[in-house]
Amino acid sequence: MSRIGYSLLIFLILVAGIQKLNAQKVTLEEARELFFTIDKSDDGALKLYKTLENADLSKNPLMLAYRGAASAAAAGSANGVREKLDFFKRGKGELDKAAGLKPLDAEIRFLRLATQVNAPAFLRYSSDINSDKSMIIKTLTNVPANHANAYLYQRICSFMLTHANLESSEKTAVNQLLVKFKSK
Repeated sequence: MSRIGYSLLIFLILVAGIQKLNAQKVTLEEARELFFTIDKSDDGALKLYKTLENADLSKNPLMLAYRGAASAAAAGSANGVREKLDFFKRGKGELDKAAGLKPLDAEIRFLRLATQVNAPAFLRYSSDINSDKSMIIKTLTNVPANHANAYLYQRICSFMLTHANLESSEKTAVNQLLVKFKSK
């Protein structure tokens, strides 16, 4: 191998190594925490999206849903109507794909619900709100109070009480779930 070829090979290896070091591996716990603090800063959603942007999530529907929710919410931080729509459409697509891959996952359905209840009406992204609410309530009703994710389920229930426009029976059920998961 010539000196130039050898130098080029070393350069490419170094670049690949640096890219690998710079690639952030976000844990599920970190994604959850970032999601629930999205509204604490103007660019919270964009920060979560950027941490997941280049990750291959084809085999991880839950993290795909977190990236989708972050992308849709990051539309508020984007510049210009086109960029806002691109962020939102990308997020909507990823949320719906994740829900299609794991339709009985309450956390994925919650992320889609949270996105739909916060989406402006003109985007017409609200068709799954009732089925998502129903599925989440039904699933969490069957989860034991001492489940490892009880703290997450408390947060989901609190969100639903304040943002999901629950009917009376849904509100009663979610309040009961909140009490159940706080008892852990």
